[in-house]
Amino acid sequence: MQPVELAEILTSQWTVLTSMIIVGLILCFVGYRIFRYYSAAIGFLVGELVGIYVVIEFYGNALIAILLSAIAGAILFGLVYELGVIVTGAAFGYFLGLYLLPNYPIYAYVLGGLFAFTNLFVERPLTVLITSVFGSAFVVLATQMAITGMHIYDVLNDPRLVLDLMVSNIFMDLLWFTLVLTGIITQFVLYKEERKEEG
Repeated sequence: MQPVELAEILTSQWTVLTSMIIVGLILCFVGYRIFRYYSAAIGFLVGELVGIYVVIEFYGNALIAILLSAIAGAILFGLVYELGVIVTGAAFGYFLGLYLLPNYPIYAYVLGGLFAFTNLFVERPLTVLITSVFGSAFVVLATQMAITGMHIYDVLNDPRLVLDLMVSNIFMDLLWFTLVLTGIITQFVLYKEERKEEG
C-alpha cells in the first residue's frame, strides 16, 4: 500500500466519523478512568502544534521535528497528569464561552482560564463532566456530519461550526443531553464500584 493510499483511507469521511464516534463513546463513559492516556494524547497534539510552529519559524527537517515534539509532549503530559487537567479545563471553558457568548470571544478566554484553574481543585467532578461533554460532543458532531455530508476539513477551518452543528436541531440536542447525562452517571457508578472493591 502506497503512503498516498493510506493517507486517503485515514482521512476518508467514514474513517474520520467512525473514529470520532468510538473516541467519543470511550471518553463519555470511561473518560476519568483513562484520563492519563487521554492526557498523553492531548500532550501529543500540543507537542505536534509546537513542532509545526518550530518548523514554520526555523525550518528544519519537518517530519522529524514535528514527530519528536509530539512524542515529547505525549511523554510530558503522560507523566505530569495535571497538564492534561489544565488543558482540558481550558478547552472546555473556551468552548463554553464561545457557545454562551459567540459575539464576545474575550469571555471565552476568561472562561478557559477559569476552568483551567478550577479543574485543578475540583478535579474528579469537573473531569467527569468535561469528558462526558466532550465525548458526547464528538458523537453528536460525527452524527450531524454524517447526516449533512459536512467534511472534517470544513469543521477544522472554522471550529465555531461545531457549536452551530450540534445545536442545529432538537434531535441532536436530545442525543447530546442523553449521552452527557448517561456518561456522568456511568462514570460515577464505575467510580463507586471501584472504591467498593478497594475498600
